[in-house]
Amino acid sequence: MRPILRPTALCLSTLLPAPLLAQEPPRVMMCQIADESGTGWVPDFIMLTRQVSGPQQGRIEVFDPILKDQVGRPIQAQLVADDARARSYGWALAGVRNQSGQRTERLDFRLTVSKRDGAAEVTVTALGYDNVMIGRGVCGAPPGR
Repeated sequence: MRPILRPTALCLSTLLPAPLLAQEPPRVMMCQIADESGTGWVPDFIMLTRQVSGPQQGRIEVFDPILKDQVGRPIQAQLVADDARARSYGWALAGVRNQSGQRTERLDFRLTVSKRDGAAEVTVTALGYDNVMIGRGVCGAPPGR
């Protein structure tokens, strides 16, 4: 006798609209950062989300006050390094102006988070400038997550 439950369940799952299928909420990490550069280019708060299921599985997005002011929405970030000690994420923002009126063609951001204690370092490099702006802080999952 052949089991009919498994094929029937498979057929039903393909007929259900996507929102009715179980989908895990994204993983969230929030970071509180102190800007050591004083330039206004290092965000004091960063939120990263990573989709863990669904059609966008693996997609990482970042949102911070600079992105809120300049773009108005989260943008995609990339995992740029991952080893036993830390994980690093990178993203870029083109054609921006800070609160002091300084303008740059592109800002490259890199957030490195310690796997041991959540200690975080953000580096921001403006295209065409030699200095690297740094912020330090801590990252973690929000309460209840």
